[in-house]
Amino acid sequence: MSWRQVDCHINNLYNTTFWMMVLRGGMSNTEAENELKGTVSSDKNEILFKRFGINYNNEEEIYKKGSVVYRQYQLEEAKTKAELGFDPKTPQGAGDEEGALPQENVSKTQQEKLRKLRRKAQVVVDHVDIIKDEFWERRPWILSGKPGKLPMDA
Repeated sequence: MSWRQVDCHINNLYNTTFWMMVLRGGMSNTEAENELKGTVSSDKNEILFKRFGINYNNEEEIYKKGSVVYRQYQLEEAKTKAELGFDPKTPQGAGDEEGALPQENVSKTQQEKLRKLRRKAQVVVDHVDIIKDEFWERRPWILSGKPGKLPMDA
């Protein structure tokens, strides 16, 4: 998911620059495309700022980060990947249903409690950075598949 957000950011920066060059800069689509060929992010940021007075860093997060949808439980203090039990050699959720837990370690009663807890969780649409570790460290239930604690007001 993190690499997908990077892709969203790269595409939005390109599109923002392209359309400013066309709509406000008077260039044709082909001219703008040719000028942007081979550019890097800093080049596009410079074009936006020098030609159009736009500081891309001030654009709304929804455009730079896209939309992230997840179940929200009570946020936790940041934990390291090792503390979360993250094993980079094992694909997360490989072969499992979404949010499923290993069945051999969980009783039917516990499975039902987990299902109820998941249903009570708030589904959040947010525009946050999921590239850096902090997002994942504060929401360990996403990587573990085990629901967290619900906030007191849930």
